[in-house]
Amino acid sequence: MPFKNRNNRNYYALMIEGTLFFTGLAFLDTNSVVPVFIHTFTQSLQLAGLASTMGSASSLLAQLFMGPYIHRIKNLPAFISTIMFLFRPLPLLMVPILMFAVNPYIVVWAFLCIYALLWASDGLIVVPWLDVFGRTIPDNQRGKLLGNQQLFGGIGSLAAGFIIKITLENALLSSAQKYSILFGLSGILLLSSAVAMTFVKDSPRENSHKRINILEYYSTLPGYLNKNKAYRHMLATQLIGSLAGMILPFIILFGQNTFALSPNQVSTLIYIQIIGSLIGGLFWGNISHRLGNKYIILISQIINFTLPSLALISLGLHKFIPPLFFLVPMCVLGGINKGAWMGYTNYTIDITDEENRPVYFVLTSLITFPTTFLPYIAGIIADAWGFIPLFIIGMAAASIAINLALALKTPHRIE
Repeated sequence: MPFKNRNNRNYYALMIEGTLFFTGLAFLDTNSVVPVFIHTFTQSLQLAGLASTMGSASSLLAQLFMGPYIHRIKNLPAFISTIMFLFRPLPLLMVPILMFAVNPYIVVWAFLCIYALLWASDGLIVVPWLDVFGRTIPDNQRGKLLGNQQLFGGIGSLAAGFIIKITLENALLSSAQKYSILFGLSGILLLSSAVAMTFVKDSPRENSHKRINILEYYSTLPGYLNKNKAYRHMLATQLIGSLAGMILPFIILFGQNTFALSPNQVSTLIYIQIIGSLIGGLFWGNISHRLGNKYIILISQIINFTLPSLALISLGLHKFIPPLFFLVPMCVLGGINKGAWMGYTNYTIDITDEENRPVYFVLTSLITFPTTFLPYIAGIIADAWGFIPLFIIGMAAASIAINLALALKTPHRIE
C-alpha cells in the first residue's frame, strides 16, 4: 500500500477506534460512574479507590510483560485486534452478574476482576498500538489525531452521559438494572472499537527472531534512563503529578459525602464531568498542535493544583455559597484533565528515536507502576481522616510538578 494512502487509512481507522473506545469507557469512568457504582453497593471509599488502582496496575503489569516481545510480533495490527476481540466485550458479563448475584460485595468484586482484566488487555496492546501510531502517523498529525479521538469520543461520551443521567435518575429501575444497562452498552461499544482496528495496516519493519532473556532485557533499561535527560525530567514530573492527581476519582464522592447531594445532583455532576472530557479532547489537541506537548503537561498540573484548592474553598464557604458553585467547575476541570495523558505520550515520542521508543514506554510503565496504588491509598486516607489531608497533599505535589514542568525543554518538532 502506498505510504500516503496507508497513513491516511490508519489515521481515520485509529480515530474511529479511539472514538468508540472512549465512548465505551464513558460508561466505565473510573472518576465518576465506577466510584458511584461501588459506593452505591458497598459504601466504601477504599473499594472505590481500589478500582482505579486495579485498572492501572493490571495495565502496567501487562505492559511490562509484553515489552520485551514487541519486536518479535510479525503483524502488530492483527495482534492488537485479536486481543481487543477477546477482552473488550468483558463488561457484558456484568449483566447476568448484576441480575442474579445477591451479595453486593460479590457484585463489586466480580466487577473489579472484570475491570482489571479489561485494563490488562489494554496493557498488552498499548505499546504495540503506540509503536504503530508512532511509525505510521506523521509527527505533526499525532496530537491532532489523539485530540480528535478525545473530541469525537467526548461527543460520544456526551451522549453516553445523557444515557447515564436518565438511567441513574429513573426511580422505576433498581440499582442492578441501572448498571446492567450501563455496563452492557459499554461492552457493545468496546467490541465495536475492535472492529475498527482491523482496518489498520502497519508499515514495513524488521522482526527480531532472537531469543528473549527477560532478566537481560530489563537489566538494560537503566541505561536508557541514564542517556536521555529530557526523558528523566519528564518522568519526574509525571511521578509527582500522579500524587497530585490521586484525588480525581473522589471529586463527586467528596460532594456526595460532604454536602449530602441528591441522586439527581450526583448524576448531573457525572454528566458535567463527561462534558469536561469533551472540552479536554479539543483543548489538549490544540495545545499539542500549536504550543507543543510540554504545555499539556504544565497546564494539567495547574489544573491538579486548582482542584483541591476549590475543594478546600468550598468547605469554608458552603454555608454562604451553594457547594455546586465549586463542584461544577471541579468536575469540568477533572473531565478535562482525563485527557492530559496525551501530553506525556507525545512528549515521549518527541524526545525518543523510533527504534528505542517501545523501550521507553516500557520503562515508563515500570517506573510509574507504584503510583497505581495512590488512588487506593487515597481511599484509605479519606475513609480514616476525611478529604482535607488528600487536598493538602494534592496541592503540595502539584506545586512541585508545576515547577518541574516549567523547566521541561521544548523538543524540536518536524512540521
